Amino acid sequence: MRAKGLLIPIVLSVFVLCPQAWSGSPWPNLLSNARPQTWSSSPWQNLSSDKRADVRKTIIDELNKQSGAYSTPQEEVDSWKFIEEDKTREDEMSRENIDNAVLSFTKARNMRDDLAAQVRSLSTDSEDTLQAIRTIRTTIEKIDSGLARGNQEMKTLQKSFETWLGMEKQGSDLVAVTYTVDIKDTRSAALEHLADRISVALLTAQRKEAYKQPLSKALGGVLSADFIRDATDEVFIGNREKALLVVLEKDSKSITYLQLKRFDFYPFQKPKKGQPLTKGDSPTLPAVMVNSLKDLDAFLKKSNYSLSGKDAKEVDILIRDTMKENMQTGERLNERLRSLREKTANLQKKIADSRSDREMWAAALQKQESRHEPMRRELDKIRGGMERAEQSFKAARNALEAKMRLQATIIPVRGAAFLKGSQTPIEAAADAIADKLAEVKNDAEKQYFRNTKEASHLLRTDKMAEAIETVSRITAVKPLSFSIEGDIVRIKAAFRVQTTLKEETPSERMETSVDPIKAFELVLIKGGCFQMGDTFGDGQADEQPVRTACVDDFYIGKYEVTQGQWQSVMGSNPSFFKNCGEKCPVEQVSWNDIQEFLTKLNAKSGKKYRLPTEAEWEYAARSGGKKEKYAGTSSDDELGKYAWYSANSGGSIHPSGQKQPNGLGLYDMTGNAWEWCQDWYGEMYYRQSPRKNPAGPQSGTRRVLRGGAWLFEPAGSRASTRYGLTPEAKGDLYGFRLSISVPK
Repeated sequence: MRAKGLLIPIVLSVFVLCPQAWSGSPWPNLLSNARPQTWSSSPWQNLSSDKRADVRKTIIDELNKQSGAYSTPQEEVDSWKFIEEDKTREDEMSRENIDNAVLSFTKARNMRDDLAAQVRSLSTDSEDTLQAIRTIRTTIEKIDSGLARGNQEMKTLQKSFETWLGMEKQGSDLVAVTYTVDIKDTRSAALEHLADRISVALLTAQRKEAYKQPLSKALGGVLSADFIRDATDEVFIGNREKALLVVLEKDSKSITYLQLKRFDFYPFQKPKKGQPLTKGDSPTLPAVMVNSLKDLDAFLKKSNYSLSGKDAKEVDILIRDTMKENMQTGERLNERLRSLREKTANLQKKIADSRSDREMWAAALQKQESRHEPMRRELDKIRGGMERAEQSFKAARNALEAKMRLQATIIPVRGAAFLKGSQTPIEAAADAIADKLAEVKNDAEKQYFRNTKEASHLLRTDKMAEAIETVSRITAVKPLSFSIEGDIVRIKAAFRVQTTLKEETPSERMETSVDPIKAFELVLIKGGCFQMGDTFGDGQADEQPVRTACVDDFYIGKYEVTQGQWQSVMGSNPSFFKNCGEKCPVEQVSWNDIQEFLTKLNAKSGKKYRLPTEAEWEYAARSGGKKEKYAGTSSDDELGKYAWYSANSGGSIHPSGQKQPNGLGLYDMTGNAWEWCQDWYGEMYYRQSPRKNPAGPQSGTRRVLRGGAWLFEPAGSRASTRYGLTPEAKGDLYGFRLSISVPK
């Protein structure tokens, strides 16, 4: 018994000193020296889970499969070298794949950015040219209005002068008639009337052409040919005073009279009712036109008559008065003619200058339009290329993200542990490796970020991803060596680790399944009065004069209507920037298109959506009518916080709501997309618009847009800036937001 008792410790000592001699060991799996395979060629063991317990069990199972064989020093070196070579090869392949994806991504991005820069530059040139065309057209419209006013002024001036000519006498003449009256004859009044008729006939025959021909010649340069041509032979001759009767001879049977009467001549006036007739009369009585006392003496001497000194003096006074009156009449006519010629010449010069200016501007318009057309075609061509480049860029980005989404690597680890209690060496080795799992995952993630550093930076700087979050999972394990030194167990193993990008949870993905009709967010705007127009004094003429406008309560869209919302109502997406996504404002919609959209939307929703009026829009944009230059701020330096415009848009539209809202919580009221309003555009509307709820002119040819767009400079994005386009116009700059009236 004692011999046996002494034998046991000896055997145990041998086992401890020489583990290969453990033939009666309580750990039978460690006693065999059989090596069915080398450590480096042992297969990877896939893991259904990377929990500690599952990994520990797999390692124990694999070590047991080695039938208790320990690694030789050479095997440790070989297996470690073998796994490092595998790791290096696989890491290099992974990096090469990512590098190729980065190269494709960079090329696609550069191509897109180059085309975007071309679009931006050409769009700016195109917009400048369009603005020049609009300015020239406005100038031509103003010139045409001026020409119409000038022609009307010319007609009014001529008509006024023609009216004056028709009512103003152009001279007076004295006619002398002699007749004898029987003392017993009662027809003296009839003879006086006959004398008047003979005087009028004489004046008509001898004086009409003397007056009318010189007048017509003088007036020919300033009056219409129709007016002069329509002057008829029938002219008005007025006899405004009683005749001067002088008794030439008197006896018991008869009295001979000299009738000297002054008549006024109206060569451009029709005869009036009651005027003595001139047709059919014959000179049955002696008559003569008197221009001087000498003319009268000669006339009387033919009949052997003469005037007494008293009568001659009275007649001379009448003749001189008539001559003086004729001089004054001539002066008045000449003064009116001088004034008419001066005004006519000024008007004609003004009209001629305007016509010359119109020809110049018409030529400039033709030049700009001919310049813009190839520019528009080139812009469409580049935009088509940009759209294809955007698709290529998106594919390259997706490919890069796919490469980044899953990265596999090998992580070799060393472990050592003291044997504790009844713990077997295999269990101690498995525990030592299982304790390294967190370190393994951490090393894998560090490896991931080393491999994807450039790609991650590209995605972040491209604003396609705000941050990179990863999750690592151990998928396989492979023991590399196993040895024991005294009571210390040493083990080396390798892990295959997959590192993936963290996926969004369903709650993070948001809104893709939300009915866009229900997703319209409206903000209640409490009505009020405000100063509408160019309150900063740096705007255009159509923003003047600044005047008080008052609006009732209304609702307005928190965001511009998006492509997704348009798609849900209309079943199609007309936008140029489709790749921007469903949350980007819809564009390339005309005012007429929007009316069709509203009809369908109201039918589906049962509501009464509409476009805001111009006054409602400006009141809402300026945070409730405040004196704000832009929506939310008056500072050019802060504009980039509130708006996408030429300086920060990158030549493209952007998703709604990415910038800061204005004081009412409304996004993108400045920039991103021009917004259609309900009103007709009237350049002079502010001069006569009502104070209460102004809604624009009753009619027009253009509709109002407000707010500026991604392409425009700050000056074109002010809250008071007005823009007008025909209702059928559309482009990648034009969108809209909704409004609803508050029931009263």
